[in-house]
Amino acid sequence: MNRTLDRTGVFASVFCAIHCAAAPALMLAAPALGSIWAHPMSHLTIAAIVLPVAGFALRTGLRQHGRRWVLNLGLLGIALVLAGAILPYLTSPAEAGCENCDNCCPSFVVDEATGEERLNVPPASIITLLGGIALVTAHMANLRCCASCKATSAIA
Repeated sequence: MNRTLDRTGVFASVFCAIHCAAAPALMLAAPALGSIWAHPMSHLTIAAIVLPVAGFALRTGLRQHGRRWVLNLGLLGIALVLAGAILPYLTSPAEAGCENCDNCCPSFVVDEATGEERLNVPPASIITLLGGIALVTAHMANLRCCASCKATSAIA
């Protein structure tokens, strides 16, 4: 069961990265869908799915292999994903229920004075991405450590 949770955690964290990477393209190609895709509530929803899976998988893994660094890395990832999901609400609460979600996901922004387009990568995206990387690494380490425990116990 723990393998399934860790694999689900890896999938969910990778999906989160794809979510952020696809936001600018969706904003350009389909603005209505892009604004839903990049809405701050989508981050809270993803966090609500990813974080319990990570917590349960990492706790179960710790009981099996006893390596605290895996749990600590996972807890760092959880904290960063949660911070990234909450940050848009803290930075501009008036826009948290927004149509303009420039502080959530990466997006293309047009400078009205010059007409120049640029990629806007808000801090929440960077924090969430770092958290996702930490979670993927922790889940992969959890899988590896649990597998080595099973291999060791099978030999003994």
